[in-house]
Amino acid sequence: MAQLVKDGVRWEVDSPLAPRLDDLLRSAGQIIKESPAKRVRRHELDGRTFFVKRYRHEAVGLRPWKFFFKPSQAREEWRLAQRLEALGVPVVRHLALGERWRWGLRESLLITEGFDGQPLDEVARPDLAAVLDFVGRLHDRGVLQRDLHPGNILLNERTGELRLVDLHGTRIQPVVTPPEREANLAFLRIFLPIPVPSAVVGLSERLRRDYRTHRAGRCLKHNREFEPRRLGGLRWHVRRPMRNAETERILVDPDGFLAARAQLLKSGRSATLGRAHGLVLKRYNLRKWFNLLKDLFRPSKARRAFHQSYHLELVGIPTARPIATADRRLLGLLLRSYLLMEEIPGARHLGQWQGDSRHGARLLAELLARLHNEGFSHRDLKETNLVFDAADRVFLIDMEGLNCLGTVPATRAALDLARLARAAAQLPRCSPAERFLFLRVYCRLRRLRPRELRSR
Repeated sequence: MAQLVKDGVRWEVDSPLAPRLDDLLRSAGQIIKESPAKRVRRHELDGRTFFVKRYRHEAVGLRPWKFFFKPSQAREEWRLAQRLEALGVPVVRHLALGERWRWGLRESLLITEGFDGQPLDEVARPDLAAVLDFVGRLHDRGVLQRDLHPGNILLNERTGELRLVDLHGTRIQPVVTPPEREANLAFLRIFLPIPVPSAVVGLSERLRRDYRTHRAGRCLKHNREFEPRRLGGLRWHVRRPMRNAETERILVDPDGFLAARAQLLKSGRSATLGRAHGLVLKRYNLRKWFNLLKDLFRPSKARRAFHQSYHLELVGIPTARPIATADRRLLGLLLRSYLLMEEIPGARHLGQWQGDSRHGARLLAELLARLHNEGFSHRDLKETNLVFDAADRVFLIDMEGLNCLGTVPATRAALDLARLARAAAQLPRCSPAERFLFLRVYCRLRRLRPRELRSR
């Protein structure tokens, strides 16, 4: 292991790499991941692949100072990789650690060697028995990777070799207890259908809901998929893959879009809705002056809808895909908020839809059973909030009545369905036969007896 200093960075480098370190760092690389505080690049040198992970600690407030008292994430991973290799645990090779100190740790770098493999979530049909055996061997060596998702395990499909990558969240302990093993497998099962006992399956379902809830919060942060952008005097949270010239035109002047370029779908005191070019913009208006005070202590309606829509998307419940959100405030007072969405093609709400009524009853039952099974309640299930697209798929829209409860008991579900039943009773095509079919399918998917809903 060589130790050297280059451009103010102190390095610990695997000896064979030391002579080529400058060439590697100066080579053109491809950005793989990027956020304000971290960037990962892939580099090619001498026919080999390397990954350079750069932590930019100075980009975040007082963060450089805390590393006087604790090792950086890069150093923790560097030490951990060496211990895991000593235990015979297959990991991607860690080749160099660099740190730049100046009134705190300003920057740290970690260089790893590329491995000829793909993350398990990019493999069409991974050998689940081999994955289970790999995790079992980790546990037998006292290794517990708490962030055990498929992106952190690489597979060489030609040789069948598996390796750990991105060691953050990994612990080495004397023994991995049976409950810890079960919880670790339950977390992995969120992503891969590995064969596990029924108790682990149940635990995995509970962990999956918690994980998706936590994951949904990413939409309001800066990461690979979302970023904050200042456009038209507003600070937008924007979905990066869906950003294009047309969305930017809308974000620069959302009020002008609704006033001149959009086809208005709704124009009321509480909200204005317009569409154009496959996009829908919803503006939440200030309706009551008393809300100026309340909105100081709560997220805007647009922000909540953006977050909730993305959460529904993560759990597989069809809704209009959210693209961007922003608030217009004056001295902290919320005047308007905006939500930009992808348009549902050929959208017709339940009262307008002319498709097969029995098929529609099944689709609605499946959607609402899934909604409740995922821990969501919607207190405003009326016909205009249930929309069919051109392919007769059903979507849930309008997040104002949506709440994530974690678990939806039959009592709460009955209230949701009672609201829908009152709306459906006004529809001429909703006969008792369709209502019975809806109830039967819903109860089967929720594992309830109909009387558990009827008695409330």
